[in-house]
Amino acid sequence: MMPPEEHIPSKAIVPYYLLAALCFFFVSATCFLTSVDFLGHYFQPKLLAITHLAVLGWATTIIFGASNQLVPVIAEKKLFSDKIPLYVFALLTVGTALLVYSFWNFSFTLSAYAGGGLIICGFLLHAFNLYKTAITGRNDIIKDFILTAHVWLIVTGTLGLLLLVNFRMSFLPADHLHYLKLHASIGMAGWFLQLIVGISSRLIPMFLLSRNEDTKLLNIAFYAINVGLILFLLEGMIWETTIGRGVYFLIVAGGLIPYALYIRKCIRTALKKNLDSGMKHTFLALLLISVPFVLAAIQVFSMKALSPAITVSYGFAFIFGFTSVLIMGQTFKTLPFIVWMHITKKNAIPELLPKDLYNDTRVKWQMVLYFPGFLFFLLGILLKTGWLLNTGGLIMTIAAGWYLVEVLLMINKLRTR
Repeated sequence: MMPPEEHIPSKAIVPYYLLAALCFFFVSATCFLTSVDFLGHYFQPKLLAITHLAVLGWATTIIFGASNQLVPVIAEKKLFSDKIPLYVFALLTVGTALLVYSFWNFSFTLSAYAGGGLIICGFLLHAFNLYKTAITGRNDIIKDFILTAHVWLIVTGTLGLLLLVNFRMSFLPADHLHYLKLHASIGMAGWFLQLIVGISSRLIPMFLLSRNEDTKLLNIAFYAINVGLILFLLEGMIWETTIGRGVYFLIVAGGLIPYALYIRKCIRTALKKNLDSGMKHTFLALLLISVPFVLAAIQVFSMKALSPAITVSYGFAFIFGFTSVLIMGQTFKTLPFIVWMHITKKNAIPELLPKDLYNDTRVKWQMVLYFPGFLFFLLGILLKTGWLLNTGGLIMTIAAGWYLVEVLLMINKLRTR
C-alpha cells in the first residue's frame, strides 16, 4: 500500500468514474431508443456509434481511471505523473465525443479524424504514464498483463484510425469488414480480456484474503493469450485461412483455463468466505464470459454463412455482459477504497471503512435488476423479437441510472466529509 503522502489526487481518478457512469447510462438509454437497429447488420451508423461510446466512453474510461490508482499500488511506486491523467481525460472525452458524433451521422470529415487522433494520443499518454510507473522494480506477471494489454489497445486504436482513413482513400487491400472484425476482436481479446485477467488476478485474491501466491498458471495464460493474438493479427493482415482462425481462437480460449484454475485456487484458499455484492458481481461476470466465447466459436467454426445476429449478439454479450457486469462489480470494490483513502488522508476517521461508503443492499438489487435486462436484450437480438429488445433496453436503462446514482453518492462523500 502506498503511504498517504503518495496518494494520487482524486482529480486524476474520480472524473473518469463519473464520466464512465454517465456514458453507461446514456449508452443504455440509446440501446433502448434504437433497439430496432440491433435487428439489422452490425455495420451501420447507430450501432457503430453505440459500440464506440460503450467501449471508449464507458469501459475504457473507467479502466483508465482505476488503473491510475491500481498500477501504483501493484508497482509499489508513486504514479509517474499526476498531471498526465488530466490530459488523457480531456483527450479521451473530446476524441470520443467527436468520433461517436461522426459515426452516428456517418460523416467521415475532419471531426472524425480529429476524434480518432485525439483518442490515440490519449492512449499513448496513458500507456506511457503507466509504463514509467511500473517498469522498475521486481518482475510481476500482473504488470506484464497490464502493460501488454495497453500495447494491444494502441494496436487496436491505430487499426481503427486506419479504417477511418480507408473510408475516404480505400488503400487497404482486403474488404473493409475484414479489418473491422480484426479491429474488434483484437480490442476485445487483447485489450479488455487481457487487462481484466491481469487486474482480477491481483484484486480477487486481495479482496478474498487468499493465500494463493503461485502465479505459474498466470504465466501460461499470459503466453497463450498473446501467442494466439499475434498469430491472429498476422493471419488477418498477411494471410487468411479458415483452419488458422480456429487454431488461434483455441489458443486464446485455452489461455483462460489456467486463469480459471488460478481463480479457483484463490477461492479455495480464501480466508474471507462471505462475499459482498461487488465480489458476487465479479464472479457472475467471470461466468458470463462463456456466452461471448460460445457465440464466437459458432462464428469461427461454422462452415456456412451465419446471420448477422450472431455477430451483433457476440459483441453485445462481451461488452454489456461480461465486461460491464465485471466493471460494475469492481466499481463497488475500487471506488469506495479510493474515496476512503482521500477522506482519511484529510481527516483521520478510525471507525470509517470503505464498505461504509455505499449501501451493499442497494448495490445487490441494482445488479438483480440489470441482469435480466441484459438477458432479455440478448435474446431479443438472437430471436429477432422486438418486445424482448424493448423490455431489456428499458430495464438496462433503469439499472444504469441506478448505478449512476450510486456512483454520484460515493463521489459526493469527498465533498461532505
